[in-house]
Amino acid sequence: MTDIYISVDVGGSQTKIIYQIPALQEPKFLVMSPAVEEIPKAKLDNYMSRLGWIGSPSPEQQLWVEWNERVVVLGDFATCFDPQDRIKELKYENALWKVLGAIGLIIETHKAKFSTKKLLTLELALLLPWNEYTDRLRFEEQLQIMLARFQVREMVLKVKLTKFLCRPEGGGLAAVRIKQKGLDWLRSKQLGVLMFGHRNTTALYFERGQLKLGDSPLLGFADMLDMVVEMTSGLDRERLAQAIFAARYAALDKVYNSNYPQTRHPNWGECAAIQALASAKDPNLRAREIQDIVQAIERATAEYGDKLERWLNRLLPTKLDEVIIGGGAAYHLEPELEIYFNCEVTTAYESGSSWGSQKKVRGSGYERRNQSKNFTPMIWGAGIAEIVKKTFDLDKAVDGEQCMSQRLIDCFGMFDYLLDKGNS
Repeated sequence: MTDIYISVDVGGSQTKIIYQIPALQEPKFLVMSPAVEEIPKAKLDNYMSRLGWIGSPSPEQQLWVEWNERVVVLGDFATCFDPQDRIKELKYENALWKVLGAIGLIIETHKAKFSTKKLLTLELALLLPWNEYTDRLRFEEQLQIMLARFQVREMVLKVKLTKFLCRPEGGGLAAVRIKQKGLDWLRSKQLGVLMFGHRNTTALYFERGQLKLGDSPLLGFADMLDMVVEMTSGLDRERLAQAIFAARYAALDKVYNSNYPQTRHPNWGECAAIQALASAKDPNLRAREIQDIVQAIERATAEYGDKLERWLNRLLPTKLDEVIIGGGAAYHLEPELEIYFNCEVTTAYESGSSWGSQKKVRGSGYERRNQSKNFTPMIWGAGIAEIVKKTFDLDKAVDGEQCMSQRLIDCFGMFDYLLDKGNS
Protein backbone atom coordinates (compact mmCIF):
# COMPACT_ATOMS: atom_id res chain seq x y z
CA MET A 1 0.00 0.00 0.00
CA THR A 2 1.22 3.50 -0.87
CA ASP A 3 2.24 5.55 2.17
CA ILE A 4 1.59 9.03 0.75
CA TYR A 5 -0.41 10.42 -2.19
CA ILE A 6 0.47 14.01 -3.05
CA SER A 7 -0.63 16.52 -5.67
CA VAL A 8 1.52 19.67 -5.94
CA ASP A 9 0.89 22.96 -7.71
CA VAL A 10 3.98 25.16 -7.39
CA GLY A 11 2.24 28.46 -8.02
CA GLY A 12 3.91 31.85 -8.05
CA SER A 13 1.90 33.18 -5.11
CA GLN A 14 1.50 29.95 -3.14
CA THR A 15 2.59 26.34 -3.22
CA LYS A 16 -0.60 24.27 -3.07
CA ILE A 17 -0.37 20.71 -1.76
CA ILE A 18 -3.18 18.16 -1.47
CA TYR A 19 -2.34 14.86 0.17
CA GLN A 20 -3.76 11.72 1.67
CA ILE A 21 -2.35 8.90 3.76
CA PRO A 22 -4.05 5.55 4.54
CA ALA A 23 -4.82 6.68 8.11
CA LEU A 24 -6.97 9.59 6.83
CA GLN A 25 -10.45 9.15 5.39
CA GLU A 26 -10.37 12.49 3.59
CA PRO A 27 -7.57 14.38 1.83
CA LYS A 28 -5.94 17.39 3.47
CA PHE A 29 -4.37 20.48 1.97
CA LEU A 30 -1.39 22.68 2.75
CA VAL A 31 -0.68 26.14 1.41
CA MET A 32 2.84 27.56 1.70
CA SER A 33 4.62 30.72 0.68
CA PRO A 34 6.44 30.13 -2.63
CA ALA A 35 9.75 31.44 -1.26
CA VAL A 36 12.76 29.15 -1.63
CA GLU A 37 16.38 30.02 -0.92
CA GLU A 38 19.59 27.98 -0.84
CA ILE A 39 21.91 28.94 2.03
CA PRO A 40 25.17 27.62 3.52
CA LYS A 41 24.69 25.09 6.31
CA ALA A 42 26.68 27.36 8.63
CA LYS A 43 24.17 30.15 8.07
CA LEU A 44 21.30 27.91 9.19
CA ASP A 45 23.28 26.70 12.23
CA ASN A 46 24.14 30.27 13.21
CA TYR A 47 20.53 31.36 12.87
CA MET A 48 19.24 28.53 15.05
CA SER A 49 22.00 29.17 17.61
CA ARG A 50 21.14 32.88 17.82
CA LEU A 51 17.45 32.11 18.05
CA GLY A 52 17.93 29.85 21.06
CA TRP A 53 14.56 28.93 22.54
CA ILE A 54 11.90 31.47 21.63
CA GLY A 55 8.40 30.08 21.52
CA SER A 56 7.57 26.90 19.68
CA PRO A 57 7.28 27.49 15.93
CA SER A 58 5.34 24.93 13.90
CA PRO A 59 7.19 22.80 11.32
CA GLU A 60 5.82 24.86 8.42
CA GLN A 61 7.20 28.02 10.03
CA GLN A 62 10.72 26.59 10.14
CA LEU A 63 10.95 24.34 7.10
CA TRP A 64 14.24 23.42 5.48
CA VAL A 65 15.59 20.55 3.37
CA GLU A 66 19.10 19.11 3.31
CA TRP A 67 20.39 16.97 0.46
CA ASN A 68 23.88 16.23 -0.80
CA GLU A 69 25.40 18.86 1.53
CA ARG A 70 23.00 21.51 0.20
CA VAL A 71 20.53 23.36 2.42
CA VAL A 72 17.36 25.01 1.11
CA VAL A 73 14.92 26.96 3.30
CA LEU A 74 11.28 27.04 2.23
CA GLY A 75 8.08 29.02 2.69
CA ASP A 76 7.85 31.57 5.49
CA PHE A 77 11.20 30.45 6.89
CA ALA A 78 12.95 31.59 3.70
CA THR A 79 11.94 35.18 4.45
CA CYS A 80 14.38 35.10 7.38
CA PHE A 81 17.26 34.77 4.91
CA ASP A 82 16.56 37.62 2.47
CA PRO A 83 15.23 35.47 -0.41
CA GLN A 84 15.49 36.65 -4.00
CA ASP A 85 12.44 37.36 -6.13
CA ARG A 86 12.27 34.18 -8.20
CA ILE A 87 9.00 34.82 -9.99
CA LYS A 88 10.71 34.74 -13.41
CA GLU A 89 12.72 31.57 -12.72
CA LEU A 90 11.72 28.15 -14.02
CA LYS A 91 9.40 26.40 -11.60
CA TYR A 92 10.50 22.80 -12.01
CA GLU A 93 13.92 23.11 -10.34
CA ASN A 94 12.57 24.84 -7.23
CA ALA A 95 9.67 22.34 -7.27
CA LEU A 96 12.12 19.54 -6.42
CA TRP A 97 12.86 21.12 -3.04
CA LYS A 98 9.22 21.97 -2.44
CA VAL A 99 8.15 18.36 -2.99
CA LEU A 100 10.82 17.15 -0.54
CA GLY A 101 9.72 19.76 1.99
CA ALA A 102 6.06 18.82 1.56
CA ILE A 103 6.82 15.14 2.18
CA GLY A 104 8.67 15.97 5.38
CA LEU A 105 5.96 18.35 6.53
CA ILE A 106 3.25 15.73 6.00
CA ILE A 107 5.24 13.07 7.84
CA GLU A 108 5.97 15.37 10.80
CA THR A 109 2.34 16.51 10.97
CA HIS A 110 1.19 12.88 11.18
CA LYS A 111 4.33 11.42 12.79
CA ALA A 112 2.35 8.91 14.84
CA LYS A 113 1.21 7.31 11.56
CA PHE A 114 4.69 6.82 10.06
CA SER A 115 7.88 4.92 10.74
CA THR A 116 10.73 6.98 9.31
CA LYS A 117 13.09 4.02 9.75
CA LYS A 118 11.58 2.21 6.78
CA LEU A 119 11.47 3.03 3.08
CA LEU A 120 8.29 4.99 2.40
CA THR A 121 6.39 4.88 -0.89
CA LEU A 122 5.04 7.91 -2.72
CA GLU A 123 2.64 8.60 -5.58
CA LEU A 124 2.99 12.14 -6.91
CA ALA A 125 1.03 14.36 -9.29
CA LEU A 126 2.65 17.62 -10.40
CA LEU A 127 1.46 20.64 -12.35
CA LEU A 128 3.98 22.64 -14.39
CA PRO A 129 3.57 25.59 -16.78
CA TRP A 130 3.12 24.54 -20.39
CA ASN A 131 6.52 25.96 -21.36
CA GLU A 132 8.21 23.78 -18.68
CA TYR A 133 6.23 20.62 -19.43
CA THR A 134 9.11 19.18 -21.47
CA ASP A 135 11.22 19.26 -18.29
CA ARG A 136 9.04 16.63 -16.60
CA LEU A 137 11.37 13.70 -17.36
CA ARG A 138 14.36 15.62 -16.04
CA PHE A 139 12.35 16.48 -12.94
CA GLU A 140 11.36 12.86 -12.34
CA GLU A 141 14.91 11.54 -12.76
CA GLN A 142 16.36 14.11 -10.36
CA LEU A 143 13.57 13.60 -7.83
CA GLN A 144 14.23 9.85 -7.77
CA ILE A 145 17.86 10.57 -6.91
CA MET A 146 17.02 13.07 -4.18
CA LEU A 147 14.32 10.90 -2.59
CA ALA A 148 16.80 8.08 -1.97
CA ARG A 149 18.05 9.92 1.10
CA PHE A 150 17.29 13.47 2.25
CA GLN A 151 16.62 15.37 5.44
CA VAL A 152 13.71 17.64 6.32
CA ARG A 153 14.35 19.56 9.53
CA GLU A 154 15.67 16.89 11.90
CA MET A 155 14.24 13.87 10.04
CA VAL A 156 16.29 11.71 7.70
CA LEU A 157 13.95 10.14 5.15
CA LYS A 158 14.13 7.52 2.42
CA VAL A 159 11.31 7.47 -0.12
CA LYS A 160 10.57 5.52 -3.28
CA LEU A 161 8.55 7.16 -6.03
CA THR A 162 6.18 4.47 -7.29
CA LYS A 163 4.01 6.62 -9.55
CA PHE A 164 4.57 10.03 -11.15
CA LEU A 165 2.01 11.98 -13.16
CA CYS A 166 2.78 15.39 -14.59
CA ARG A 167 0.45 17.63 -16.57
CA PRO A 168 0.61 21.24 -17.73
CA GLU A 169 -1.19 23.77 -15.54
CA GLY A 170 -4.89 23.47 -16.29
CA GLY A 171 -4.50 19.71 -16.69
CA GLY A 172 -6.30 19.05 -13.42
CA LEU A 173 -9.27 21.11 -14.58
CA ALA A 174 -9.34 19.30 -17.91
CA ALA A 175 -9.16 15.90 -16.20
CA VAL A 176 -12.13 16.73 -13.99
CA ARG A 177 -14.26 17.96 -16.89
CA ILE A 178 -13.42 14.91 -19.00
CA LYS A 179 -14.30 12.64 -16.07
CA GLN A 180 -17.65 14.44 -15.74
CA LYS A 181 -18.56 14.35 -19.43
CA GLY A 182 -16.71 11.33 -20.81
CA LEU A 183 -14.35 10.77 -23.71
CA ASP A 184 -17.11 10.73 -26.34
CA TRP A 185 -18.08 14.25 -25.26
CA LEU A 186 -14.46 15.42 -25.43
CA ARG A 187 -14.02 13.98 -28.93
CA SER A 188 -16.98 15.99 -30.17
CA LYS A 189 -15.96 19.36 -28.73
CA GLN A 190 -13.58 22.26 -29.09
CA LEU A 191 -12.52 23.00 -25.54
CA GLY A 192 -10.43 25.76 -23.98
CA VAL A 193 -8.82 25.74 -20.54
CA LEU A 194 -7.51 28.94 -18.93
CA MET A 195 -5.55 29.07 -15.68
CA PHE A 196 -4.95 32.55 -14.31
CA GLY A 197 -2.02 32.29 -11.92
CA HIS A 198 0.27 34.70 -10.12
CA ARG A 199 3.31 34.05 -12.31
CA ASN A 200 1.85 32.51 -15.48
CA THR A 201 -1.37 32.50 -17.39
CA THR A 202 -1.82 29.13 -19.11
CA ALA A 203 -4.08 28.29 -22.03
CA LEU A 204 -4.79 24.81 -23.40
CA TYR A 205 -6.86 24.04 -26.49
CA PHE A 206 -8.43 20.61 -27.13
CA GLU A 207 -9.85 19.87 -30.57
CA ARG A 208 -11.98 16.74 -30.89
CA GLY A 209 -10.14 15.04 -28.05
CA GLN A 210 -6.62 16.07 -29.06
CA LEU A 211 -4.54 18.64 -27.18
CA LYS A 212 -3.66 20.89 -30.11
CA LEU A 213 -2.14 24.00 -28.57
CA GLY A 214 -0.83 25.33 -25.30
CA ASP A 215 1.03 28.35 -23.99
CA SER A 216 2.07 29.64 -20.58
CA PRO A 217 3.72 33.08 -20.80
CA LEU A 218 4.85 35.18 -17.84
CA LEU A 219 1.58 37.04 -17.99
CA GLY A 220 0.22 36.31 -14.55
CA PHE A 221 -1.48 38.50 -11.98
CA ALA A 222 1.94 39.71 -10.78
CA ASP A 223 2.30 41.48 -14.12
CA MET A 224 -0.76 43.62 -13.34
CA LEU A 225 0.35 44.20 -9.76
CA ASP A 226 3.73 45.43 -10.97
CA MET A 227 1.98 48.00 -13.17
CA VAL A 228 0.13 49.36 -10.15
CA VAL A 229 3.30 49.43 -8.05
CA GLU A 230 5.11 51.39 -10.77
CA MET A 231 2.33 54.00 -10.90
CA THR A 232 2.15 54.47 -7.13
CA SER A 233 4.46 54.86 -4.13
CA GLY A 234 5.16 52.60 -1.18
CA LEU A 235 3.24 49.54 -2.36
CA ASP A 236 4.41 45.96 -2.92
CA ARG A 237 2.87 43.03 -4.75
CA GLU A 238 1.78 40.97 -1.76
CA ARG A 239 0.15 43.80 0.17
CA LEU A 240 -1.57 45.09 -2.95
CA ALA A 241 -2.90 41.65 -3.96
CA GLN A 242 -4.32 41.06 -0.49
CA ALA A 243 -6.04 44.45 -0.55
CA ILE A 244 -7.57 43.90 -4.00
CA PHE A 245 -9.09 40.54 -3.11
CA ALA A 246 -10.20 41.68 0.34
CA ALA A 247 -11.91 44.70 -1.25
CA ARG A 248 -13.65 42.52 -3.82
CA TYR A 249 -14.81 40.06 -1.19
CA ALA A 250 -16.21 42.87 0.99
CA ALA A 251 -18.16 44.28 -1.98
CA LEU A 252 -19.65 41.03 -3.33
CA ASP A 253 -23.18 42.41 -3.11
CA LYS A 254 -22.18 45.03 -5.68
CA VAL A 255 -19.88 42.81 -7.74
CA TYR A 256 -22.66 40.23 -8.11
CA ASN A 257 -25.88 42.21 -8.26
CA SER A 258 -29.06 40.62 -9.58
CA ASN A 259 -30.12 43.98 -11.07
CA TYR A 260 -27.21 43.78 -13.52
CA PRO A 261 -26.61 40.87 -15.92
CA GLN A 262 -22.86 41.52 -15.88
CA THR A 263 -20.28 41.17 -13.11
CA ARG A 264 -18.74 44.47 -12.08
CA HIS A 265 -15.57 45.63 -10.37
CA PRO A 266 -16.02 47.20 -6.94
CA ASN A 267 -15.87 50.94 -6.51
CA TRP A 268 -12.27 50.68 -5.33
CA GLY A 269 -12.23 54.09 -3.69
CA GLU A 270 -15.04 53.08 -1.34
CA CYS A 271 -13.27 49.90 -0.18
CA ALA A 272 -11.64 50.00 3.25
CA ALA A 273 -8.90 47.58 2.17
CA ILE A 274 -7.85 49.92 -0.66
CA GLN A 275 -8.09 53.01 1.55
CA ALA A 276 -5.78 51.29 4.04
CA LEU A 277 -3.02 51.19 1.40
CA ALA A 278 -2.59 54.96 1.66
CA SER A 279 0.14 56.09 4.06
CA ALA A 280 -0.33 59.89 4.16
CA LYS A 281 -1.65 61.32 7.46
CA ASP A 282 -2.91 64.64 6.14
CA PRO A 283 -6.58 64.11 5.10
CA ASN A 284 -6.22 65.94 1.77
CA LEU A 285 -2.99 64.17 0.84
CA ARG A 286 -4.50 60.85 1.90
CA ALA A 287 -7.56 61.40 -0.28
CA ARG A 288 -5.34 62.19 -3.28
CA GLU A 289 -3.19 59.14 -2.58
CA ILE A 290 -6.26 56.87 -2.49
CA GLN A 291 -7.44 58.41 -5.76
CA ASP A 292 -4.04 57.71 -7.36
CA ILE A 293 -4.15 54.08 -6.18
CA VAL A 294 -7.68 53.62 -7.54
CA GLN A 295 -6.72 55.10 -10.92
CA ALA A 296 -3.62 52.89 -11.04
CA ILE A 297 -5.68 49.75 -10.36
CA GLU A 298 -8.20 50.70 -13.05
CA ARG A 299 -5.52 51.55 -15.63
CA ALA A 300 -3.45 48.46 -14.86
CA THR A 301 -6.51 46.19 -15.03
CA ALA A 302 -7.44 47.62 -18.44
CA GLU A 303 -3.88 47.27 -19.77
CA TYR A 304 -3.50 43.76 -18.35
CA GLY A 305 -6.85 42.74 -19.83
CA ASP A 306 -5.77 44.12 -23.21
CA LYS A 307 -2.54 42.09 -23.11
CA LEU A 308 -4.46 38.92 -22.30
CA GLU A 309 -7.02 39.59 -25.02
CA ARG A 310 -4.35 39.99 -27.71
CA TRP A 311 -2.62 36.81 -26.50
CA LEU A 312 -5.88 34.83 -26.51
CA ASN A 313 -6.73 36.11 -29.99
CA ARG A 314 -3.47 34.67 -31.28
CA LEU A 315 -3.86 31.33 -29.51
CA LEU A 316 -7.49 30.24 -29.36
CA PRO A 317 -9.92 29.75 -32.25
CA THR A 318 -12.87 32.14 -32.45
CA LYS A 319 -15.36 29.32 -31.86
CA LEU A 320 -15.19 27.18 -28.73
CA ASP A 321 -17.90 24.98 -27.27
CA GLU A 322 -16.85 26.01 -23.77
CA VAL A 323 -13.90 27.34 -21.82
CA ILE A 324 -12.93 26.15 -18.34
CA ILE A 325 -11.71 28.96 -16.08
CA GLY A 326 -9.41 28.44 -13.09
CA GLY A 327 -6.94 30.23 -10.85
CA GLY A 328 -7.44 32.80 -8.12
CA ALA A 329 -6.56 35.75 -10.36
CA ALA A 330 -9.49 34.89 -12.65
CA TYR A 331 -11.89 36.49 -10.19
CA HIS A 332 -10.30 39.89 -10.64
CA LEU A 333 -10.77 39.60 -14.40
CA GLU A 334 -14.32 38.25 -14.29
CA PRO A 335 -15.91 41.38 -15.90
CA GLU A 336 -13.29 41.37 -18.68
CA LEU A 337 -13.69 37.62 -19.29
CA GLU A 338 -17.46 38.00 -19.60
CA ILE A 339 -16.93 40.62 -22.30
CA TYR A 340 -14.29 38.59 -24.13
CA PHE A 341 -16.38 35.40 -24.25
CA ASN A 342 -19.61 37.35 -24.86
CA CYS A 343 -21.22 36.10 -21.65
CA GLU A 344 -24.12 37.55 -19.72
CA VAL A 345 -25.16 36.04 -16.41
CA THR A 346 -28.54 34.33 -16.51
CA THR A 347 -31.22 35.82 -14.30
CA ALA A 348 -34.48 34.41 -13.01
CA TYR A 349 -37.28 35.29 -10.63
CA GLU A 350 -37.55 33.81 -7.18
CA SER A 351 -40.21 31.13 -7.05
CA GLY A 352 -43.06 31.43 -4.57
CA SER A 353 -43.27 35.21 -4.63
CA SER A 354 -46.52 36.84 -5.59
CA TRP A 355 -47.00 38.35 -9.04
CA GLY A 356 -45.75 41.92 -9.16
CA SER A 357 -43.37 41.47 -6.24
CA GLN A 358 -41.10 38.81 -7.68
CA LYS A 359 -37.45 39.13 -6.72
CA LYS A 360 -34.86 38.94 -9.46
CA VAL A 361 -32.06 36.48 -8.67
CA ARG A 362 -28.70 35.92 -10.30
CA GLY A 363 -28.16 32.53 -11.93
CA SER A 364 -25.01 30.45 -12.15
CA GLY A 365 -24.90 30.04 -15.93
CA TYR A 366 -24.42 32.29 -18.95
CA GLU A 367 -26.30 33.29 -22.05
CA ARG A 368 -25.27 35.22 -25.14
CA ARG A 369 -24.53 38.87 -24.35
CA ASN A 370 -24.35 40.28 -27.87
CA GLN A 371 -26.44 38.39 -30.43
CA SER A 372 -24.10 39.27 -33.31
CA LYS A 373 -20.93 37.81 -31.70
CA ASN A 374 -19.64 34.34 -30.90
CA PHE A 375 -20.65 33.06 -27.49
CA THR A 376 -18.49 30.73 -25.37
CA PRO A 377 -19.96 29.54 -22.05
CA MET A 378 -17.48 29.78 -19.18
CA ILE A 379 -17.26 26.86 -16.75
CA TRP A 380 -15.67 28.12 -13.54
CA GLY A 381 -13.42 25.58 -11.86
CA ALA A 382 -14.75 22.76 -14.05
CA GLY A 383 -17.89 22.97 -11.93
CA ILE A 384 -16.31 21.43 -8.80
CA ALA A 385 -15.77 24.52 -6.65
CA GLU A 386 -18.47 23.37 -4.22
CA ILE A 387 -16.87 19.92 -3.92
CA VAL A 388 -13.53 21.52 -3.06
CA LYS A 389 -15.19 23.82 -0.51
CA LYS A 390 -16.92 20.93 1.23
CA THR A 391 -13.91 18.61 1.11
CA PHE A 392 -11.70 21.13 2.86
CA ASP A 393 -14.39 22.96 4.84
CA LEU A 394 -13.90 26.21 2.93
CA ASP A 395 -17.47 27.48 3.27
CA LYS A 396 -15.99 30.37 5.17
CA ALA A 397 -13.38 32.39 3.30
CA VAL A 398 -9.80 31.59 4.30
CA ASP A 399 -8.18 34.76 5.61
CA GLY A 400 -10.98 36.72 4.00
CA GLU A 401 -10.01 35.32 0.59
CA GLN A 402 -12.97 34.31 -1.52
CA CYS A 403 -10.94 32.48 -4.14
CA MET A 404 -9.13 29.84 -2.04
CA SER A 405 -11.26 27.06 -3.51
CA GLN A 406 -10.51 28.36 -7.01
CA ARG A 407 -6.78 28.32 -6.23
CA LEU A 408 -6.98 24.67 -5.17
CA ILE A 409 -9.13 23.34 -8.00
CA ASP A 410 -6.38 22.49 -10.50
CA CYS A 411 -4.36 20.75 -7.78
CA PHE A 412 -7.51 18.95 -6.59
CA GLY A 413 -8.27 17.80 -10.13
CA MET A 414 -4.77 16.31 -10.42
CA PHE A 415 -5.14 14.64 -7.02
CA ASP A 416 -8.42 13.04 -8.11
CA TYR A 417 -6.78 11.94 -11.39
CA LEU A 418 -3.87 10.41 -9.43
CA LEU A 419 -6.21 8.36 -7.24
CA ASP A 420 -8.24 7.24 -10.27
CA LYS A 421 -5.05 6.05 -12.00
CA GLY A 422 -4.01 4.19 -8.88
CA ASN A 423 -7.35 2.37 -8.75
CA SER A 424 -7.54 1.55 -12.43
